[in-house]
Amino acid sequence: MHDLVVDLMAVATCGAVGGFVNVFIGDSGLHLPVIEEGVFRPGYVGVVLVGIVAAVGAWLATQGSALTGGFVPSPPVTLRLSELSTAILVGFGGARWFKSEGETTIFRKTAAVAASKAADNEAAATIAAGTPIQALTAANRMR
Repeated sequence: MHDLVVDLMAVATCGAVGGFVNVFIGDSGLHLPVIEEGVFRPGYVGVVLVGIVAAVGAWLATQGSALTGGFVPSPPVTLRLSELSTAILVGFGGARWFKSEGETTIFRKTAAVAASKAADNEAAATIAAGTPIQALTAANRMR
């Protein structure tokens, strides 16, 4: 069991690294979970957790072992370096998907808010060029 737990921790750590690297891509930055403009933004904590879950899930899906009594894998599990690098990539990809889903939600809300208000050239420029949360803030300020 010890080896399996150590392997799972190694894969989870690599997934967390992949997720954490993803924090710095796009507009999310390094922030804690927050509700902004009525939208929940999970921050780096959520992105890292998704990276961990994606990496561990992908790694477990590739294992041909079955757990026997006492959580002992049969045949024994071997963790290769290629699997650790794959865990980093899967963690990164899972986190990227998660962030994209959040940004899609913000953009949908932005479109709904902006469509119900009068045209505003300044807000339109911010919506077109700003980050998702900046776009939503601009839409909410429209009259």
